[in-house]
Amino acid sequence: MNQCGRPPLPRWLMRSSPPHEPRSEVTSSMDNHIPLPDTLQRRTILALNDLGQAVTASLRLDEVFARALNEVMTLLESDGAAILMPEGDRLHFVAVSGPGAAQLRGLRIPGHSGLGSYVMRTGEAVWLNDRGSSVPGITVNPQTEKLGGFHAGSLLAAPLNHGSRTLGVLMAAHRDVDGLLADDLPVLAAAANWVSIAISNAKLHEQAQEAREQRALLEERNRLARELHDAVTQSLYSISTLAGAWRRQIDAGHLQPQKEQIAELGELAQQALREVRLLIYELRPTELEEEGLVGALFRRLETVEQRTGIHIRLLISDDAGQPHPVASEGRQGMVDFYRLPTPVEHGLYRIAQEALNNALKHSHATAVTVSILLGRSTLSLEVKDNGRGFDAPQAQQTTVGFGLSSMNERAENLGGRLVVLSSPEGGTCVRVEGVPYRFVDAEEMIG
Repeated sequence: MNQCGRPPLPRWLMRSSPPHEPRSEVTSSMDNHIPLPDTLQRRTILALNDLGQAVTASLRLDEVFARALNEVMTLLESDGAAILMPEGDRLHFVAVSGPGAAQLRGLRIPGHSGLGSYVMRTGEAVWLNDRGSSVPGITVNPQTEKLGGFHAGSLLAAPLNHGSRTLGVLMAAHRDVDGLLADDLPVLAAAANWVSIAISNAKLHEQAQEAREQRALLEERNRLARELHDAVTQSLYSISTLAGAWRRQIDAGHLQPQKEQIAELGELAQQALREVRLLIYELRPTELEEEGLVGALFRRLETVEQRTGIHIRLLISDDAGQPHPVASEGRQGMVDFYRLPTPVEHGLYRIAQEALNNALKHSHATAVTVSILLGRSTLSLEVKDNGRGFDAPQAQQTTVGFGLSSMNERAENLGGRLVVLSSPEGGTCVRVEGVPYRFVDAEEMIG
């Protein structure tokens, strides 16, 4: 107790003071502006509420981890923080901030002993420093201190509880023996509750995303099955029927094989072969994983142009409409182009693939242009042909034969929207726009 009979101000609330006031003034016994306990409690709630809003603002697990550590270090004025999660019989440092972060991130330590193991096993928050601890006999794993090159004079650890499960452990560390006090432990425990909620939300979002991808994969397989039935099976059936009829007539002496008849069989076989090749290509878009969206599109369009004779262009521009330099550097320039997030690349590639297939199968186009517009936070992709269009409003209602419902769902999953513009004599333009993403500057990539 100080001379005024009030408890000392906790370290995690000292940052509530204006930056120009030295800490000694805030904690001085002669300071008439030291908050009363109810004011401290109010500030605690507000500070934790700010932390909660920050960590739950993202549904990406890596962002949740980064925000959580940053907020905890700011709240407690600690030198470092970490999140450990179980992985088999070990504890995995999934996120670390502060001294030794590079060495500790990804480290796996035995999960059967030590501070982290105790918190995981009991669900109890623990405080310790060089003088003692809230749980006798609990110590820091010496391997982590040696590897990180950082000795924690004081340390707090709280469980990340979700319902009856313990998801992991949240830790905060300080070099000084009195850097983190036992009074700070309830604050870390409350922060851990917010972090647990954010982690659970992010994992649920990942599961939902995986479920949508699985559903999209199933729909893709069903579509390919329909394509096999509608195109390839019919071609092969025609070949088989025609060849059988001719064989019977030849055997009966009623028909002499003619060059035109053999050519007809050959054309049907070539059509079936083209359809099979197209479906195989759709089943194995390995270029997308190896070369990214732009490289895969460049290769796909190049192949289509060579096989069909249709004039095809791939244009890339920035939000001001200025062409991107890689557009004139050929395939290697496309392959080396900046990679977009994987879900964005996969979704956009499938939309472009479907739109291109429609142009090849239904429009009888002689030219197709694929355009990518890169803004600072959103992008758009457009596939435009000069062929025979259709009644777009009616097609969007029926969605038969054009795959518009699939493209529309993909666009929505990417956070964008699908726009289809077409007329019987004016060609077709399929555009997905407003897809959120983040373009990384060259300086950031170098840094």
